[in-house]
Amino acid sequence: MTLAPLRLDDLSWADLVEAVRSRIPAESSGRWTLHAPVDPGMTLLDLQAYLLEQQVYRLDQVPDAVVHAVLRLLGVPGPAPATAAVTVLQIVPQVPGTRLRIREGASFSREPGRGRDFHLDRDLDVLPLRVAGLSVREATGDRDRTADLAAGRPVPLAGAYGGPARVRVRLTVSGDGFPDGGTLTLLLELEQPAGPWSGNRTADGWAAGAVPDVPPPARLSWSYGPVGDTAPLPEEAVTDGTGGLRRSGLVRLTLPATAAGAEMELVLATPAATYAAPPRLLRLSPNSVPAHHAQRVRLEEGPDGPVVAQLTGRPPLPGLAVVLPGDAAGRLIDIAHFTLRETDDTGSGRVHDWTAVPDLAFSGPLDRVFTVDRPFGALRFGDGLTGRIPRPDATGPGTVLRAEYRLGGGPAGNGGSDPAVSDPARAAEPAALLAFPALAGFARPRKQRAAEEESPPGDWVFTGESSDTEPPDAPCTARALVPSVGGAEPETPAAARRRAATALAVVTRAVTAADHEELALSTPGVAVARAHALVGAHPSHPSRNVPGAVTTIVVPRVPRAPADSTAPDAVPLPVPDPGALTAVRARLEAARLLGAGVFVAPPRYRPVRVRLTLPADTARRQLLDAALRRFLDPLTGGDDGTGWPFGGVLRPSALLRAAERALQAAGDRTPVQAVAAALDDGPYESCGDLPLRPGELPGPVEVLVCTTQPSGAAPREVRA
Repeated sequence: MTLAPLRLDDLSWADLVEAVRSRIPAESSGRWTLHAPVDPGMTLLDLQAYLLEQQVYRLDQVPDAVVHAVLRLLGVPGPAPATAAVTVLQIVPQVPGTRLRIREGASFSREPGRGRDFHLDRDLDVLPLRVAGLSVREATGDRDRTADLAAGRPVPLAGAYGGPARVRVRLTVSGDGFPDGGTLTLLLELEQPAGPWSGNRTADGWAAGAVPDVPPPARLSWSYGPVGDTAPLPEEAVTDGTGGLRRSGLVRLTLPATAAGAEMELVLATPAATYAAPPRLLRLSPNSVPAHHAQRVRLEEGPDGPVVAQLTGRPPLPGLAVVLPGDAAGRLIDIAHFTLRETDDTGSGRVHDWTAVPDLAFSGPLDRVFTVDRPFGALRFGDGLTGRIPRPDATGPGTVLRAEYRLGGGPAGNGGSDPAVSDPARAAEPAALLAFPALAGFARPRKQRAAEEESPPGDWVFTGESSDTEPPDAPCTARALVPSVGGAEPETPAAARRRAATALAVVTRAVTAADHEELALSTPGVAVARAHALVGAHPSHPSRNVPGAVTTIVVPRVPRAPADSTAPDAVPLPVPDPGALTAVRARLEAARLLGAGVFVAPPRYRPVRVRLTLPADTARRQLLDAALRRFLDPLTGGDDGTGWPFGGVLRPSALLRAAERALQAAGDRTPVQAVAAALDDGPYESCGDLPLRPGELPGPVEVLVCTTQPSGAAPREVRA
């Protein structure tokens, strides 16, 4: 049965008045006889009952400070502050061939005048160059993939696991070039397999969940120079926000001086690519930069400043609030830095740092703290008991207050990318316009553009100051390459309580085998599809059960669309890269029990051969081959389609059922007479089970389709 909720405020004002009135005769020895409302004593009684009722009502109310304290005690982050949406903008000069420099903090807006300006996170060199072509090294040599990328088809950038890789990007420099050198910023948008991607964005990269401390899957080298004569760029000249092509991100390259009209080449190479699946390039966009829906404000005031006047013009009483300038009401996000010159006991002024806290209830009388009031755009200080009361020193010249804060944020900044980028019906055209303007004619029949004409301007208008561009007042526009996401209002205490209930159910300690698997699957920064923990397994003692040892086998996520099985870069047997194994092991190491040993290993595959016997030849051999490979696949196999079980038993009857289902789905009534399976180079088994070792998966899989002769001769094998 469900228990009724406990209520402590079940006494109303009328109940309190009646309870006290019933005790008046006894307490007054019968001398208080007038109990009507005209009696002053009854008026005081009603007033006290009114005040007491409010205090009793508060017994059932949990203050926000208590919510913050409980969350802190449970190790759950408190209510999240407001956040600003982020996107990636590509800057386009309105004068073709112009070189610009856009300063940090410059603003662009799709809707000027509506408070939705996005500000650049850093300085950006807009170099007068465009991408003219792309070629990738394959088994037969370099292959030009320019048309594929322009048409919106993903381009694999690497070959087989462990093999070398090289990508050549041809660049055409226009205008005046950049004779003094420059920094090229490229957005590489990669096809990202589904998986748990969490964490914070890196400083120089952009991705929905970039984690900076995951080792890259390959050591990349960049070269730049004339076509066929490139020179390596030094390591300090390259800032890779893709994590070694593990995710989408921005790459910043400091390039040497380049003259106008030159045909240059940018080469990306690695001697050994260890990607679980070859990275597939979707878009390559130069002159791109992250932008936040937030304006950074730096405030510095002397004794006569308006904010200092709010502190000095009022007596140092509890509950002091200071409103920040810059139309901060409803837009204040956070306070990055706040210092105040104060008068110490000796009478001299000293500068002290003040810190923003979620709540003042757990601060002491000497703590220099404040809370951020986003609706009013103000800072609220303590009362001398919970938080110090500020006493600025405004007697002498010089700087009294320094502050750095951000304005903006909220869900108003969230939205899609530009229509020319995000509309699926025009997906081929924007790829050509954004990455390869010279190939726009391949996208759809249209009037040919001049050879030197740049791509059309973007939909975003420059709303910054004239000094934000170099040269000043240089006309430019921008386009959003990715949807702007991440904007939110401050989390309410009620929402934080609901989030805490979910957070407490998250596995944080590796105790059971299921805990090891859950932690491996949720490792930030890597895409793990499956995990299997072997209790007692030790890599150095494969044939013994070692107490306290746990080996977790991880299978990475790789593309598994219907067309991926026949693609040249298909990965039938996925193997995690060394960086992913290191990240998973570090996560398990931090969560293991004292004295336990944790190990992480790639999957172990066992060669499997399957033979099908049909009464007559059929045109469904390829169908049967694909069905059985899919049934034994490490990611999509098994009866439930979630991957073949680790160490699962191979049963010919299950293989027979999978083959018959594939034929029935295709409308083919050809019966399957027999199915036999074999492991390694062993004999075929048509009746008995074939068990795999613990932690093993089937692969590679070879399927043979046999037809029986009418005379009853031995079956004739036909390779699928």
